[in-house]
Amino acid sequence: MIEARVLLANTGYRADLSAGIDLALPVDFNEQNPSFYGLPQPRMTAVEAGGFVGDTRRGGSCNCTTLELTPHGSMTHTESAAHLDEREATIAEAAPKQLLACQLVSVTTQPFGDGDESYNGFESDEDLIISAEALQSQWSPIDGVQALVLRSLPDEGKATRDYSDVPAPYLTHEAIEVILARGIDHLVLDLPSLDRYEDGGILPNHRIFWQLPLGGRAAAAHRTVTELALIPKEALDGLYLLDLQVPRMLCDAAPSRPLLFPLERL
Repeated sequence: MIEARVLLANTGYRADLSAGIDLALPVDFNEQNPSFYGLPQPRMTAVEAGGFVGDTRRGGSCNCTTLELTPHGSMTHTESAAHLDEREATIAEAAPKQLLACQLVSVTTQPFGDGDESYNGFESDEDLIISAEALQSQWSPIDGVQALVLRSLPDEGKATRDYSDVPAPYLTHEAIEVILARGIDHLVLDLPSLDRYEDGGILPNHRIFWQLPLGGRAAAAHRTVTELALIPKEALDGLYLLDLQVPRMLCDAAPSRPLLFPLERL
């Protein structure tokens, strides 16, 4: 066993680094993956060049494939502020290079019309949202925690859901403000977006998170957002170390593999 020890709020914890919990959706090139915005599904094709065929089923000497991915629409992915402005840091530059103290919090969604919180005018009373009120009632913050994993309830069917048929919940502006006020720089969601499916093309919650005004520059370009995570039932609410694994791609977003390691009080 490889053990890590952490001191948070004057309390010692340990984590077994051989017992990670995977939060990444499996990318299936043969079956249905989640679908958001109707973006293309992942595609894998054998390379063919000259007499070479990169498919052993077709007599090739080895398997060699070309992968076509649209991370924002069908898989667990992590975004940087470059998602909204190409002048900002790429995901390779913004992705953390260390383990992060993290909390996992489950929050029940509610109809927008049941509360008095806000969005940007494109909302409807029937929309399901994560509110600041619900977040505050379920989340007891701990000093030194840098990352938050949010599980939205109910959480069935997310591995293959088509969000054009079942509209996705999203966060209110006030919920984003609570997250920032509590010192969170890296946010992991089991939702396809921080924002509403139709938001007028503004992505207001993303802009609040990165402190990125229209026409301006991000004041918090070091932050990341991970969307379409799949949080298994064995991952209970509590305190963890987060290993946010992101390939070194110089673009706005990349497929990612968040791993959680439960923290146990010493």
